[in-house]
Amino acid sequence: MKNFIFLSLFVLMLGINPNTIHSQTSHQVVLTDFQFTDADITISVGDTVVWINNQGLHDVDADDNSFTSGDPAEAPWTFVHVFTAKGVNPYFCSVHGGAGGAGMSGVVTVMEPVGVSDQNQIVNEFVLEQNYPNPFNPSTIIRYQIAEKSNVILTVYNSIGKEISTLLNEVKPKGTFTIEFDGNNLPSGIYYLRLQAGNFIDTKKMVLLR
Repeated sequence: MKNFIFLSLFVLMLGINPNTIHSQTSHQVVLTDFQFTDADITISVGDTVVWINNQGLHDVDADDNSFTSGDPAEAPWTFVHVFTAKGVNPYFCSVHGGAGGAGMSGVVTVMEPVGVSDQNQIVNEFVLEQNYPNPFNPSTIIRYQIAEKSNVILTVYNSIGKEISTLLNEVKPKGTFTIEFDGNNLPSGIYYLRLQAGNFIDTKKMVLLR
């Protein structure tokens, strides 16, 4: 409720008709001390990102020019953007960063929403979906489906079969779930994600590309 009120106030300040925004959730990214906090976020289709400049001369520009806060300006100011399609959206401050992740930059990864209604749908098989995005840098989202209550183990291996990380090892109820894998401390290369749930085992190839 607080997020909704906060967003509505800024929308009115910017002169945007709130009836044109159909957002599930708003996410805040703060610009201060020559950085975005949090710079890299994962959201759902239809969510809103609110960039808030608290200090300095900054702007927000998408690498592909799909959104922009306009010319660099001194704080305080706020920029609101609704993401309506699934995809990876890198952005930067033109004063202190650049396209491709140079300097002051970040990434908004937009996924298909998984709501309560999705969780309640009939789940009758085990599924490990391909991670998204793939290739990724540095994080990616993993989605899997469990047909019955099971102990779920999610493990990441490198290209020579060495275990890199155990992302999950716990009992999960029937349903669909997502988890984030952060490869920030790993080199570029091919990695393998292995899901084991009861007698079900599946593996997907993931590519970390810096």
